[in-house]
Amino acid sequence: MEEKQDPFDGEYIGNIFGRKITIISAIVVIFFTAVVVYRHWALDVPPGLILEEDMPDEVTTDTIQ
Repeated sequence: MEEKQDPFDGEYIGNIFGRKITIISAIVVIFFTAVVVYRHWALDVPPGLILEEDMPDEVTTDTIQ
């Protein structure tokens, strides 16, 4: 009788999500990457976070009272 092998013994057991979900996930990642790149290019927005001290003077951050 053959001994049961440990699934983590180093042998590749395959993609647990299946081919369809992997392809859909890749499409979603590529889509959102394209949106970020387009936004950066079209709006001339620098990559990264914009902190309050880096904002131009003409932009105000008024609060609703």
